[in-house]
Amino acid sequence: MAKRKKRKINVFRLFILGLICVLLIFLLGFGIKKILFSSKETPIIKEEKYDEIVQAGFTIEEAKELASLSNYWPSRLERYAAYTKADTLEQRVMEVNCDMDLEPYAQTTIVEDDTDVTYLVNKFYALPDGYVPDDLVGLDVFACVQGQDYSCQDVDVIQLRKEVYDAYIKWCKAAEKENIEIRAIAGYRSYEYQKGLWDYNAQIHGQEYADSYYARPGQSEHNTGLAVDITFNGYNFNEIENYDGYEWILENAHKYGFILRYPEDKVDVTRYGYESWHFRYVGKDVATKIYENNWTLEEYYGAKEEA
Repeated sequence: MAKRKKRKINVFRLFILGLICVLLIFLLGFGIKKILFSSKETPIIKEEKYDEIVQAGFTIEEAKELASLSNYWPSRLERYAAYTKADTLEQRVMEVNCDMDLEPYAQTTIVEDDTDVTYLVNKFYALPDGYVPDDLVGLDVFACVQGQDYSCQDVDVIQLRKEVYDAYIKWCKAAEKENIEIRAIAGYRSYEYQKGLWDYNAQIHGQEYADSYYARPGQSEHNTGLAVDITFNGYNFNEIENYDGYEWILENAHKYGFILRYPEDKVDVTRYGYESWHFRYVGKDVATKIYENNWTLEEYYGAKEEA
């Protein structure tokens, strides 16, 4: 009886051992299949979306980085590939989005919608021929006086769009409390007025100078009614950055929806010379975002997703 019992125990052990072997073979086979198919085939499928970027001349690593940027604009892929002045891909994307890869006036996009006060007007974005804002308001306070104030715009009355007018008045009243008397020396300009300015400066100083400091007609922010040139406390407008009070103006403009449009350290972005007197209305939220990020309006748009 003892020998039979021992034989049954050995058979049972063999049965358990067999089950373990079958299980191991199954698991091993499943693992090999996963390695062969999952680890090799799946990435190939996932990386197909980078093919177009790679074909443009980028490595697969660069393609992944490029596609991960929130402000990557697929429509400008070829321009990203051709632009080599930037040190990083992130910088390259921003600079191309700001049209820094193009020569001024190389191409022009016509702005059709003026309801969004943040819209771009520069050497690449122009207003339609004959554009005139339909909500212009004359400044009867906080404006220069012809014959008294230096470089006062030669018009009967300086005008701004209504929303800009309201914000400008609030800004000036706040400045008054700091003993800063802001005065507008220029606001809205007609197409003909801007053409006369550009033509005159091009004739006297040359086209390069005119293009650096005076926008061509239809491509001037003054044509929008959203920009205002200022002085304060009777100083010459082109020297205001040298006087006490200007720092307050810079640090508080965004609270009323204004930005310094052509900063000294952003000439390569805006394509205009430094203008300490030129402020553009974009609304409080956008102005604050631009101020906090030390952007220009071009960079604000360059940081956004493609429209």
